[in-house]
Amino acid sequence: MAEVLIEPQFQIFTHPITGTQVGRIYFPALFLADYYTRVAQWLQRQEIIFDERDIKQYGDGSFRLYFRTINSLETEYLQLVMLLF
Repeated sequence: MAEVLIEPQFQIFTHPITGTQVGRIYFPALFLADYYTRVAQWLQRQEIIFDERDIKQYGDGSFRLYFRTINSLETEYLQLVMLLF
């Protein structure tokens, strides 16, 4: 039986040669159903850097985002989480 995710899944990846870090967030469809507006607000922040090729959309309405930031990746993710409460 597949697990149904209801919260975003966050990871940090470090490039093995350059050391550049990138964040990845998977936004499940059930989460987006409740928090779409807040996620859209977070994505529009100037600190969140990504382009069209960094987004993968899935048929169920969920999507995965790779992003960069001048701040800490973890701090920016926590900014998103803080918008939810």
